[in-house]
Amino acid sequence: MDLRQLRYFIVLANQQHFGRAANVLHVAQPALTRQIQLLEEELGVQLFVRHARGATPTEEALFLLERASFLLRYAEQLKQDMMARQRDPRGPVAVGLSPGLALLLAVPLTRAVHRRMPDVRLRIVEGLAQSLQGMLLQGTVDLAVLNYPAQGTNLVTFPLLTEDICLIGRPDDKRMHAPKAKLKQFGGLPLVMTGVAKSGVRLELEVGAARAGVELNQMVEVETVEVAKRLVRDGVGLTVHFAAAVKEDLEAGRLNAIPIEGLHLRRIIARASDRPPSRATEEMIDILRTVIEELVQGGEWPHAVLDS
Repeated sequence: MDLRQLRYFIVLANQQHFGRAANVLHVAQPALTRQIQLLEEELGVQLFVRHARGATPTEEALFLLERASFLLRYAEQLKQDMMARQRDPRGPVAVGLSPGLALLLAVPLTRAVHRRMPDVRLRIVEGLAQSLQGMLLQGTVDLAVLNYPAQGTNLVTFPLLTEDICLIGRPDDKRMHAPKAKLKQFGGLPLVMTGVAKSGVRLELEVGAARAGVELNQMVEVETVEVAKRLVRDGVGLTVHFAAAVKEDLEAGRLNAIPIEGLHLRRIIARASDRPPSRATEEMIDILRTVIEELVQGGEWPHAVLDS
């Protein structure tokens, strides 16, 4: 079995007629017929039912079609990747980020990509943790920054950082003047909950509160930190998130963030293990790690430490 035979087989399975398939392939019909016969003999199955109107694929042919198409796509990608090694990275790369991380990373990441890979088109896709992993597996994004541990074993991961989860509130709130917040004091706090249950920051908070025997007082639920911080500034309550997501408000004195004792979040870069990365994707991993390292080391990512 070789790639030429598989290509002939795929065209014939789609055309369902030897004459039409031979025209598409620009080969003589006897040559096509011979290659299909050799493939059937090697596999030990009948792939087509020949009749006056053409050739109908058998069940075995339909089974083979999906796998043969994948092999040819894989071979084509391999060819393109090898050619790409001889030139600068190019093409689209989609990176999945949570809304909070997108606020922090969009500008420095875009600048770094334009500087190092001018022929690459960066696409930033925002989503919550569970949806980002689904996008990775479906191929909607090439890379994503996820929380560790990610579910499943079909991912290749790279360590990034560990950061404190913080209680975030207005600076004039006396509860925000302590060096650290303790979960056992959360019982009466009015909370603006972000994200979805059993995911990300909210999962860590809910697990920590259950361990401490504290029932959380959820005033309102929102999806993004952008909405949450507006409610906090308006005095609705406090929220729990990572401090870097509200960095501009911290620097402007509109909000304050204090670490919650015992609550941390680990970040990783992930890609799907069943699809080999393009050269542009490999370079994007390095750029993303470099951008994040510079932010942490420069004090632009508060309450975070790099993982080795």
